[in-house]
Amino acid sequence: MQTPFPQPAAAPSAICGSLVALGLALRRAGDADRAFLLALFASFRAEEMALIPWPQPQKDAFLAEQFRLQHHHFVSYFSGADFWIVNRSHPAGESSPVGRFYLDRSTPLWRVIDIGFLPEARGQGFGSALLRWAQASAVEANAAGVDLHVLLTNPRAEMLYGSLGFRDEGEPEGFYRRMAWRPGSQLNTA
Repeated sequence: MQTPFPQPAAAPSAICGSLVALGLALRRAGDADRAFLLALFASFRAEEMALIPWPQPQKDAFLAEQFRLQHHHFVSYFSGADFWIVNRSHPAGESSPVGRFYLDRSTPLWRVIDIGFLPEARGQGFGSALLRWAQASAVEANAAGVDLHVLLTNPRAEMLYGSLGFRDEGEPEGFYRRMAWRPGSQLNTA
C-alpha cells in the first residue's frame, strides 16, 4: 500500500512570468498520478539500471519498490510539504505531466525536496523557472529563503543552482551538498 499524499496547503500566489511563458502549471499530486510518478522515477534511474544485467521484470520490481520507499520517506518526513505535478500546455490546448516539484514551505527556510523532469522535458529551462518561482514566492511570503541538496556527482545541477543565487552552506553531507538562496542575494524572476 502506498503512503497517501498529505493534504495540500494553500498555494502561494506569486506567479513567475517564465512559468507562464513556458506553458507550465503546477497542480497537486494525487493517487491518480502514481503511474506517472513511477515512470518519472524510473527515468531518473535509467542510466544506472541499463548497467545492471537483470531481466526487465526484476528491474521493474526493484524500481517500483525504490519508488515506494522514496515516496514514503518524502511524505512521512516532509508531511507539511507541497507535492506538485508540473504540467505543460500543448498548442491544441491540452496539457500533460512533464515533471514533479516537491517543496516544503512549512519552515522559515523553504526546502526544495525534489525537482525532476521526463527526459524529453529536460534542458528547456523548466527547472530554472520553477526555482525562480519558488524564490519569488518565498520573498512574497517573507520566508528566510530556499534551500536544497545537490548530489556531489551532479556538477551541472550545482552550476544551475549557483547561477540562481544558491550558495554552498556547510560541508558536504554524505553524497550531497546543501545550497541555500536567501532574499537579497541574486534573484532573477524574469
